[in-house]
Amino acid sequence: MHSLYETVKEILESRRVGDPVFVRCNAHVALENENVSIVLARILSMASSWLEATPMQVYAQIDHNLRQISTTVRYTDGQTAIVTVSTVYSKTSLDLMVLGNKGALYHDAAAIAPGFDIMAEPIPIPDWLMDALNQSIRDGEPAYIEEVMDIE
Repeated sequence: MHSLYETVKEILESRRVGDPVFVRCNAHVALENENVSIVLARILSMASSWLEATPMQVYAQIDHNLRQISTTVRYTDGQTAIVTVSTVYSKTSLDLMVLGNKGALYHDAAAIAPGFDIMAEPIPIPDWLMDALNQSIRDGEPAYIEEVMDIE
């Protein structure tokens, strides 16, 4: 059985939706998953892979109860990802929308396969992404990814 990451990646590689330009993901994780920022970073890593893009700017906002983080990421080629991760008392769920220049791809939270593990690591989380997330949360403003800015 393919993971959600692999399934989306295969569909995007088939070019059925054209060039992916936007990812919107709402993840709800059960309270026992203590580190919401790690789940967020995993999803952002997947979004970057799906968009085949390098993040340039990360803007993260966290609610005062530390139960939800919303993030907007701008990429070097103009793509955008908006990812929200929140803790819930019920089971883990994930809503996903990927827009391409020729179509769209949707995944409904109700369609999650049994055994889905949001904490699984399909691709590594770069240290610089965690640094940018933490900086944006700490400072309350967008963080530019220095490794990317040094290249341009």
